Amino acid sequence: MVPSYDIANSYKNIMEILVDEEIDQQTCAWSSEEAQQVNRIEVAAHALNHLPPLYASSHEGVVLQYERAQRDYRHKITSAVSDALAAVKQVPWKGSTPFDVR
Repeated sequence: MVPSYDIANSYKNIMEILVDEEIDQQTCAWSSEEAQQVNRIEVAAHALNHLPPLYASSHEGVVLQYERAQRDYRHKITSAVSDALAAVKQVPWKGSTPFDVR
């Protein structure tokens, strides 16, 4: 299934969508306490730093890149998210100032 979303920019890194989906998949069985102890944004950033970007600039491009990622990078995405979850869990969260989303 290819994601549907409103593209605010003229391009999108499809790997971000896949990493978010994988974080959901790997944490869905966690208790609410355990889930609250892990900063998902840090997990995503850590995982994305270990994966190649897959940008698309059209709806057709999104479909192609999504299919390519599912075919060629599924195992790398799973591993990168697993490693990121482990790394972020080891470092106590000290808080951070998130970007303003405008």
